[in-house]
Amino acid sequence: MDITQLRYFLKTAELLNYTQAAERLFITRQSLRQAIGNLEGELGAPLFRNEHNHLSLTECGTYLALRGAEVVRDFEGMWADTVRLAAQQVSLKVAFSESLFPLLLPELDSIAQRFRVQFPHIPLELFQWDSDRVMAAVETGEIDCGCVLQMPCEHPGCTVHVLRTFPAAVDYGEDFPLRGREAEAFSLRMLDGLPCIGMGSPQRHLRPLWEDCLVQGVPLNYQVVPNTIDAFYQVQNSLAAGFDIFEDGNLGGRPIYSIPLPDYTFELVLLCHRPSLNAGPAELFCDFMEEEGRKRYPTEDTAK
Repeated sequence: MDITQLRYFLKTAELLNYTQAAERLFITRQSLRQAIGNLEGELGAPLFRNEHNHLSLTECGTYLALRGAEVVRDFEGMWADTVRLAAQQVSLKVAFSESLFPLLLPELDSIAQRFRVQFPHIPLELFQWDSDRVMAAVETGEIDCGCVLQMPCEHPGCTVHVLRTFPAAVDYGEDFPLRGREAEAFSLRMLDGLPCIGMGSPQRHLRPLWEDCLVQGVPLNYQVVPNTIDAFYQVQNSLAAGFDIFEDGNLGGRPIYSIPLPDYTFELVLLCHRPSLNAGPAELFCDFMEEEGRKRYPTEDTAK
């Protein structure tokens, strides 16, 4: 079976009429019947039933129609991407949230260099923007891919590749009003009226927590601080509480304390615009980043 025969079969399966299918395919009815016959001969089973001049699919034909449509879509996407690669017309645009630096993604330059070495035919353009701009740019198709840290949520018109999941926490400095309440069961009402910061708008960056606050009537006194260093400074100096991943470590200066948020998680994700002219190269980039993530954050199985 080749892709042309599969296309002929799919059109016949769609219309269930040899004459109409042949007209749509711009071939003769005899050529179409011969192509279908060759497929059935190769398979050793019929693909269609013809009862009282009424065409219907057999069980094998139904299965081939379902899976064959996927194969043709993949083939056409692959071919279109290959044509662009051959002409060296692909420019893959990828943006990273500046909130990922320097802690979560300290080696972006070396990662990008390894990608360019492995895929020299894909010109790669990198950008560093705030989280909100990255998300909006992927959703509108301004860029092909965007990497952000967020609480789990959907993005219209995008596929989401989760590189790693982290436990969530609220961080605060030693003089912040939350100090001394670590042993208490956390509730969102603890944040009522307190200054809080995050690296993206709460409607996007913290959507599950933000929606729970709305339901519970807890107004967040919230400010977006997209730069990691600025955010740590404000938390360390007790100017605000910050929403972050639950991990040890600070950037020097005053200590930072954390209260785990057991009902919430953060995800390091790659968002890809769908559909995209660069769908093939974008998938290659996602696979590459997932492999890089496995190297940087090995699971227990891969670490053995």
